[in-house]
Amino acid sequence: MLSYFTSNLSNTVLNKKFLGLSSLVRNFHDNHAKDFLPDKIELPDVSSVIAVSSCKGGVGKSTVATNLAVSLGQLNLRVGLLDLDIYGPSIPTLLGTTEKGIGVSEDKKFLPIEKHGILSLSIGNMIEQTKGLIWRGPLVSGAVKQLLTDTFWGKLDYLVLDLPPGTGDTQITLAQSLKIDASLIVTTPQRLALADVIRGVEMFKTVEVPVAGIVENMSWFQCPNCNTKHNFMGGDAQSVKDLAAKIGVNRLAQLPYVPEIAVSSDRGVPVSAQIENPFAKPYFQLANNVIEAVSQIKKK
Repeated sequence: MLSYFTSNLSNTVLNKKFLGLSSLVRNFHDNHAKDFLPDKIELPDVSSVIAVSSCKGGVGKSTVATNLAVSLGQLNLRVGLLDLDIYGPSIPTLLGTTEKGIGVSEDKKFLPIEKHGILSLSIGNMIEQTKGLIWRGPLVSGAVKQLLTDTFWGKLDYLVLDLPPGTGDTQITLAQSLKIDASLIVTTPQRLALADVIRGVEMFKTVEVPVAGIVENMSWFQCPNCNTKHNFMGGDAQSVKDLAAKIGVNRLAQLPYVPEIAVSSDRGVPVSAQIENPFAKPYFQLANNVIEAVSQIKKK
């Protein structure tokens, strides 16, 4: 049932290059949402589900989610990346799939796009790039559930979820309907961002989703002249370490601010897909730390 991906009057236009998709789409009204939503979502072919979140926008969450997924794929694991940032899908840009469409199988399942050694699915591959979504909460929740239930991933070792920033409808919907094995909270070392980390940890604890740890993004940069490492934009790495200890979670990685990573992302080539690139190393360290953290959580 591909009912949630609708054209919202004249505001949302499905990309016509997706063969077979437009004929499966029909209008959906908010007050009918609950009639279509399953109580629980089962993903029997997925070994582990990892949610990548941030409580503040602009901290590089989607870049981290993408490079984590690609790094896991480079470790010969079967990985899917699901873009659940419905209002601001950026995975197609980060993976270089903006011109690719989502296919539909004979049994009406979405077929993810394969690139850089992983599978990905994003609503950004289903609508025109210049169009925005004007959807209310119930419709977003329905779309999230349908992306999960009506996608053919095959067997996966890891399904990485790129959540929208904040603690809203998407996070609550997921926690209530899907078993998430672990969550990561992406932050930068500035105090303003760190204040939101506590809220994120508390939210996940409230909905009983284990927090694997904090990912400190844009933590430092290296001077090209003297090769000395410096805190980026007034950040304080010690504050992140202290906060992690205070709230009882691990700091899984300290990722650098490197302009080359941003340039590579804009080109649709994640730095982690470039194995020989020295800036890929921190993401592979993150991937290994995540594997270990998820393993420890599952043993509890």
